[in-house]
Amino acid sequence: MIDHIEILDGDSGWSHAAPLLKEVWPAEVVATLPWRDIVWATPDQRLLGFNRNNEVIGHAALFLRNATWDDRAVSIGGIGGVATREDCRRRGVGSTLVRRALKEIDEIRHADFGLLFCEPRHAPLYARLGWHPFEGRVFVMQPDGRGRFTVTDPYVFDLKMAPRTGVLDLCGMPW
Repeated sequence: MIDHIEILDGDSGWSHAAPLLKEVWPAEVVATLPWRDIVWATPDQRLLGFNRNNEVIGHAALFLRNATWDDRAVSIGGIGGVATREDCRRRGVGSTLVRRALKEIDEIRHADFGLLFCEPRHAPLYARLGWHPFEGRVFVMQPDGRGRFTVTDPYVFDLKMAPRTGVLDLCGMPW
């Protein structure tokens, strides 16, 4: 289904990603979601999946963050904003983008582990891709300060490390 993938800078890739993300999460839907008031980090990069007509059919945002896990410095490769155009769902678009993002996180960015946040309805997909629930506490920054992040569930992908419990401090905004 994906003809090719382009990796763009997070800011410059926004013009390509915005129409798809607004289609997947229109304002009236976002207004009903538990994460509607969260201020999100700007991605370092965006992976865009294109069909053979050169239309964007999928998106995944990539983040590299120096953070802490139980007060130990770690490098986290984050994935967020995974979205697939409605008429292309259930054809491997999201899975392909997540796998490609993981390759970038591991082989090029050399992160200690991957981290994403998802709603429970998406957990089975990520479990099939090798992600594991993080059962500890996650702290993030928001405009009003540092706080515990509980609006969506954290999942980790094992690379050099395999955290399952403890305290993760993202030392910045969530993704």
